[in-house]
Amino acid sequence: MLFLAVFCGFLAEYQLEHKIEKDKGKEYIRSMIEDLQTDTANLVAVIKQFDRIKKQTDTVLSHLPAITAGYNDTLWRNLVFGFPDFIKADRTMQQLTNSGGMRMIKNKKASDGIINYDLSYKDLLLDIEALNRITERYFIWMSEIIDFASLKADRKTMTRIEMQANGKNYLLRFDKPNIGKFYNEIHFFKIIAEAVRRQEEILKIEAIDLIQLLKKEYHLK
Repeated sequence: MLFLAVFCGFLAEYQLEHKIEKDKGKEYIRSMIEDLQTDTANLVAVIKQFDRIKKQTDTVLSHLPAITAGYNDTLWRNLVFGFPDFIKADRTMQQLTNSGGMRMIKNKKASDGIINYDLSYKDLLLDIEALNRITERYFIWMSEIIDFASLKADRKTMTRIEMQANGKNYLLRFDKPNIGKFYNEIHFFKIIAEAVRRQEEILKIEAIDLIQLLKKEYHLK
C-alpha cells in the first residue's frame, strides 16, 4: 500500500508538472503571436518607406545626367539620406532560447515555424548589414561631390525659381568620371535597398503565416 501511495503521488506530481509545462508553452505561443503581430505592423510601415525610397532614387537617377546644367529642384529634393530600420519584436524568442523555453513547445510544426522565422530574420540582417555599408559609401561620396553649404545658404535667401535661374549646380566636382561614380553609388544603394525590401516582404508573409499556424495548432482565436 505504501508503494502504491508513493507511486500515485509520483504520477500526480508528473501530471502536474506536465500541465504546468503545457500551460507555460501556450503562454509562450500567445506571446509569440503578439510579437509577430507587432512585426507585421512594423514591416508594413517599413516596406512603404522603402517603396518611397525607390521612387526617390529612380527620380534622382533619371535627372542626374543633367546635374551639371544648373539647379534641379526635383533632383536635390529627392536625394535619400538613409533608410528605415526594422527592429524585430524579440521578447519571446529571447525567452525561448535563453531559458530553455523551446522544450515547452511540444508541437513540432509550431517549433519548426518559430525557428524558421528567426532564421529568415537573420538572413534579413545580412542584407541590412550590406545596405549599411553601401549607405556609408554613398554618404561619403555625396559629401565629396555636393556643395551642401552653398545649397543650404541659397535656399534660405532664394526661391526655387531664382535658384534655377542663377545657373549654379552646387557641385564640388562636376567632371564626367566623378558624376559617373556618383551615379554608380546611388544605383548600388538602390539595388541593395530593393533586396532588403524584398527580404522584408518575405518576412512579413512568413510572420502572417506563422500567426495562422500557431493559432490553428493551439486552437487560439
